[in-house]
Amino acid sequence: MKLKNRALKAFKLYFVLVTLITILLMILGVAFDADRTFSYQAFASPLIYAAVGVIPVFIFNQEKELSVKGLIIRRIVELALIEAIYIVMAFSADTIPTEKKGVVIGIALGIAAVYVLSFFVEYIIESVESKEMNEYLYSFQNRT
Repeated sequence: MKLKNRALKAFKLYFVLVTLITILLMILGVAFDADRTFSYQAFASPLIYAAVGVIPVFIFNQEKELSVKGLIIRRIVELALIEAIYIVMAFSADTIPTEKKGVVIGIALGIAAVYVLSFFVEYIIESVESKEMNEYLYSFQNRT
C-alpha cells in the first residue's frame, strides 16, 4: 500500500477513533471518577489517544493479501501493541486514577471495544465505497 493510501486510511481511522475514545472516556470517567472536574486540556486526550491508535496502520503494512488466519494474528498483535501503549500511558499519567480498583480493567476492556468497533465502522465505510465503485463499473461496462 502506498504512503498516500496508508495516510488516507489513517486519517479516516483517526476520526473514528477520536469519536469512540471520547465516548469511552466519558463512560470510564462517569464510572470511576465522577467527582473530578476537568480543564480544557481534557479535550486534547482523545486526539492524542487516537493518534497513538493509528500507529499500526504504518507499522503493520503488507503488500500482499493476508489469509484469514494471518489477518486474525495481525489484528491480535495490533491490539496487544495498542493495549500495551495505552496501559503504559495510563500508569504514567497523573490524571488517570489507576490505583482505583477496576480502572485498568475498564481501560483495557474499553480499548478492546473501541478497537473492535473501529473495524466495524471501517468495514461499513469500505463496504459503501466498494458498492459505489461496483455500481460505477457496472454502469461503465453497460455504456461501452
